[in-house]
Amino acid sequence: MAGPKETYEIQLNPDQMAFIRSMKEKYEIADDSKTFRVAIDYLMVTQNVHDAVFGQSRCLRCE
Repeated sequence: MAGPKETYEIQLNPDQMAFIRSMKEKYEIADDSKTFRVAIDYLMVTQNVHDAVFGQSRCLRCE
């Protein structure tokens, strides 16, 4: 566990949590929190994907 960590409460939908857990299992990551941190770390260092990720509205649960 590199570096200090802080605990935050976030709200995820069940399908989002299922995705995190499936990636955790597939890549044998220690826990759900680490899996989420991996995704955030990738976004922090891969700035050329920011527009693709954050620049468009996605609503996977809209009717």
